[in-house]
Amino acid sequence: MTCSSSRSTWALLLTPPGQRKHDEVFVIAAALADAGARVAGFAQRRAAEGGCIYELHCLGRDEPAVSIGRRGRSPGPGEELFCNCVFRPDAFAAARRWLERDLPGCDVAIIDELSKLESTGAGHVASVSLAVRQAPLTLLSIRADLLAAFMERFELGEPLAVLDRGAPPDGFVAALLDHVRHTRHLHATTASGPRAISL
Repeated sequence: MTCSSSRSTWALLLTPPGQRKHDEVFVIAAALADAGARVAGFAQRRAAEGGCIYELHCLGRDEPAVSIGRRGRSPGPGEELFCNCVFRPDAFAAARRWLERDLPGCDVAIIDELSKLESTGAGHVASVSLAVRQAPLTLLSIRADLLAAFMERFELGEPLAVLDRGAPPDGFVAALLDHVRHTRHLHATTASGPRAISL
């Protein structure tokens, strides 16, 4: 099964299976925002209290983090078990609401930590489908062993840029910003004739 074709421009943060989580997505989002790009979406990191508890953070504006899951095999109320993790479906719904709210007018939509759960059609799949249809540029963080399946599901072409997790992000960020400038220039020219674009 595939989702509707997006014809969207997208970029890829590639994650080897089982690699320890890093904060590249937060670094990239901050660099884009510091350069003037409007960012929407969300990213995942371990909770401050440590352990194997994970939270979702909104990248479009300041929002309280939402607990999304933890390592374990014993789901509690409002939780679901998948492989060796317990997830909260309401966290995925909250992330989609953030995305729906912040997509209008954004330059880049970012969706972090796409893995086996999404390969079943659950998790962040609805958010990915929304972003690749509506965002001028979508950055997806995907496990390397699941990349082909995601590209088929969302009918994605070749990415604008690719960054291996753990590699320096400077050139990757520069490629994304170049695309943002180009897209803004096209929109401005179409809407009101040629004019200077700042970013």
